[in-house]
Amino acid sequence: MKWYVIKVMNGKEKKMKEAIEIKLKENNTENVICQMLVPSQKAVQLRRGKKIAVEKQSFPGYIFVECESINDVEANVKHINGVTSILKQPLTSKEIENILGRKEKKEVEEKLHLNDKVKIIEGPFSSFVGTIDKLDLEKQKVKISVLIFGRETMLDLTVSQIVKQED
Repeated sequence: MKWYVIKVMNGKEKKMKEAIEIKLKENNTENVICQMLVPSQKAVQLRRGKKIAVEKQSFPGYIFVECESINDVEANVKHINGVTSILKQPLTSKEIENILGRKEKKEVEEKLHLNDKVKIIEGPFSSFVGTIDKLDLEKQKVKISVLIFGRETMLDLTVSQIVKQED
């Protein structure tokens, strides 16, 4: 099985996914596709002074499809209103791991642990060194204890803002 990309209208990814599923069922070819993904993440927006949880598309305008052959999918999908193109080049395993976010989590799980010494590489506290007090792998966040002017201070950072300090 390989992963392919279907380009659709921005903001219509979920509707297009449903339309593709319906079209495949109508043509009795629903077993052609193993999996269809519209990667998204939860975000918080301010509306009228209130925080509202919304789902934000990670790759606007794209649907990722896992199937044996994209030609079977293309024959059924290319005439659906809203499908703009189908990329026939399959994604590499590294690309799909990055899209699904698996690689980052694996690397973070392997590299970072509680009480590890880390160096901040980004932001106003760059070049400061501290220790990890809390590690949230789901949210990719860390709490780091840093000495600032002789006082211990807690900083909330993302995993991408730090590197593990080698002893």
